[in-house]
Amino acid sequence: MHNQYLLLIETATKACSVAMASADGSLLAHEYVENAEAGHASLIGPMGDRVIKQAGVQPTAVGVSAGPGSYTGLRIGSSYAKGLCFGYGIPLVSVSTLELIACMAKKEADTLAADRICPMIDARRMEVYMALFDRAAGRITGDRPFIVDEQAFADEMAEHKILFCGNGMEKCRPLLSSLSSNALFASKPIEPDAIYMAPIVLKKLEEGNTEDIAYWQPHYLKEFHAVVGQNKVLNRQS
Repeated sequence: MHNQYLLLIETATKACSVAMASADGSLLAHEYVENAEAGHASLIGPMGDRVIKQAGVQPTAVGVSAGPGSYTGLRIGSSYAKGLCFGYGIPLVSVSTLELIACMAKKEADTLAADRICPMIDARRMEVYMALFDRAAGRITGDRPFIVDEQAFADEMAEHKILFCGNGMEKCRPLLSSLSSNALFASKPIEPDAIYMAPIVLKKLEEGNTEDIAYWQPHYLKEFHAVVGQNKVLNRQS
């Protein structure tokens, strides 16, 4: 990993961020817009140019948030990332947006003694994109669409303290907190930030886990299904 420089791109939610980091974890440059809304298309190119210029190095790999999240944001971020990879002739690494949020929540999970982390990305009504991770952000379930109802997380919360986080957390708080005292909530909703992607991207590079630039597409999760027994959604499957 000597002289690896990672250009990191995050556009899956209303926030928009770009960062450059080295293999030793040093942050070389970073830009973050908290509320880009529909402006990702006009923001991402200039942000990337400024980050590369400020870092003063040429990227050797690109990491991009793979979703789930905003269809438009993911499409813009992935197109920009793929263009850079083609232009520089460098590999592309995709990062689950939910895994990124879980990594950002690890410190608070430790503080609250939670042994599960459940990042949630807002969809509509009582629907979210979610996954379960352990307190070290190790994956327990795959990313999936999920309808939050009275049966949601019942089995899991009977045995574990779960830290809910992400921008889908607040709308679920009243219901989940009424179901169990093991439902814990981050001090504020977490919007994913590219600055935290470097460890995930480096690990994937070490494993040779890169994407086919020509054919890779973000994880557009769309389908929500009411299921008999919502806890079945939490089966340990990737």
